[in-house]
Amino acid sequence: MINSDWEGPWVTADHAFDVMRHGIDGGESLFAAISAYDDYLAYVVKRPDYEPGNTLALIAPFLIAFGLDNDFLTTRAKDNANFIAGSLKAIKMLKSHYTVNIISTSYHQYVHYSTYLAGIPVENTYCTWFPIDDYAKEISDADKTMVRQMADTILSMPELDIDMNTDSGEMDDAVVGALQQLDNFFWDELLSTGYAKMLKEVRPVGGTRKYEAVVSALEKEGKELECSATIGDSITDWKMLKNTKDVGGLALSFNGNEYAISNCNVAVMSQNCMVTALLVDVFERSGIKVIEALVSDWGWPAVKELHGQGKVDESIYNVFRQAFTGLDFPHAVWVTQDNMDETIRVSKRYRSSVRGTQIGALG
Repeated sequence: MINSDWEGPWVTADHAFDVMRHGIDGGESLFAAISAYDDYLAYVVKRPDYEPGNTLALIAPFLIAFGLDNDFLTTRAKDNANFIAGSLKAIKMLKSHYTVNIISTSYHQYVHYSTYLAGIPVENTYCTWFPIDDYAKEISDADKTMVRQMADTILSMPELDIDMNTDSGEMDDAVVGALQQLDNFFWDELLSTGYAKMLKEVRPVGGTRKYEAVVSALEKEGKELECSATIGDSITDWKMLKNTKDVGGLALSFNGNEYAISNCNVAVMSQNCMVTALLVDVFERSGIKVIEALVSDWGWPAVKELHGQGKVDESIYNVFRQAFTGLDFPHAVWVTQDNMDETIRVSKRYRSSVRGTQIGALG
């Protein structure tokens, strides 16, 4: 069974980022700041009951304050359903043999539309439900004005350069002050406004909730976690990747950042998703030990030898061969402590190349 993130492993978009970039003046910088604050809450202070990916709850007040609605989110979904090379073919071929579930932090407007294009039924998707128009009706003009003013404040803050290795004790005073302002806004001021109900009800599917979705999907077919080919690329995927890796399943990072690579067993770096289809098929047929042997000696000779042993589906192998003939052969690494830093460096380069510098830099 395949349990995969959506944005990153199969599509280039970050729908929430795209919505803010096109719907709010300065929206891309606003989103980047809130995303960094999300990383801070999840990895630096480890706020109780806070999940990586809650960015989608934190940006929701701003979407409403600036007048964005369901039609706008749906239109951006239709305009930004951009698939990575090989995605649709890879998904189609995997679906002919295995169950493919999509587990995404993204809003349902994007996930339901774009997965439909890939032929994935809605019952095989898990994502963040966000009925924005219903919530907007409950927000006063005064509350909207207050949030718009906070947007200006955030845009004037120093850059929040935060990642999984950030030490809160080494932050400069300006950054500490900005984080205190954000804490006060999100966890005090907003909760006394009409936004309180929405902040309590919008539950982004990230971190623990992604892992719970993996478990739920497996239970539908009576399978255990070691049977999962779990695919991710970012901070919201770390828990489902780590838990899959720990029990001997395939935890695959596709052009992932440091959060994904430090929690996976296989890191893939490629411009084309057919490499994912090949590795997943090998895992499903032969298990994690064969995958380890393959990617530890990665290259055309190892892939051809495995094909000769009948451990790769013939049609998947042929399309893989066509995809990479005359092109850069994809990277695949069995991740260890010794190769992790170099793998992160190369993977982040591919990530920026495939998804763009701005999206690639997000946690």
